[in-house]
Parts: sequence; C-alpha cells; structure tokens
Amino acid sequence: MFEDRFPLVTCTKVREDDQRQVTVKEGDPKGRHVVIVDDLVMTGGTLKECAKVLLAQGAEKISAYVTHPVFPHDSWKLFTQSDVAFENFWITDSVPHARQITQHSPFKLLPLADVISEGLLGLSFVSH
Repeated sequence: MFEDRFPLVTCTKVREDDQRQVTVKEGDPKGRHVVIVDDLVMTGGTLKECAKVLLAQGAEKISAYVTHPVFPHDSWKLFTQSDVAFENFWITDSVPHARQITQHSPFKLLPLADVISEGLLGLSFVSH
C-alpha cells in the first residue's frame, strides 16, 4: 500500500575501514522528493552521503526522518549549513536534546507521546 503511493528507493552502505560507500540498491530517485528514513543518527555522515548519491541520480529534493537523533557533540549543526541541502529533517523527541535541535532549520519535531499513547491506550493528547 505504501509503495503504491510512494515508490521505494533503497540505499545501502558498506564500510571498509574508515571509508563508507553508499549506493542506490534499487529504485529510481529521478525527479522525486526522496525522504531518507533511518532509525538512528550519530554524526549524520551516512545520511549526507546517501543524499549526495540520490541527488546525483536525479532526485529533486531530499528530506530525512530519524527516530533517534543522538547527534553527539552537536553534530546536528552539520545539517544547518551543509553542502547537501535537506528540505526537511524530521526527528522525534526520543532524546532529551531534540527540542533544542528543532529550533534550527531544517529540523522539525515529531513528538512521540501522542503516537505511543494512542497505540498503547487508545488515548489522544493532541486535539485534532
């Protein structure tokens, strides 16, 4: 169902010593606004490399969604003035410093409280 509306493009990463090689494994990003989805980000190097590969293969725009934006040593700042422009960078509040990060573009916060409460308890804390 998801793939019917939003075609899937899969990138892979291979590490060899301190080098990382990111490639498009399947799908065609040409002419699309691609959203990179990842579970966790540390420095963001792989996300930036993936974005570069997707743009080189014709993606029009790049955004990202990351559940756990760890970003040690304020490494999120690499995305505020990056050589790779992210249209949006959605993160959740699964780490204490997420709200601080989302005070800066391109970051946007997706709070987990409502999603978790609806899923576990059937409750909604956000008025619709």
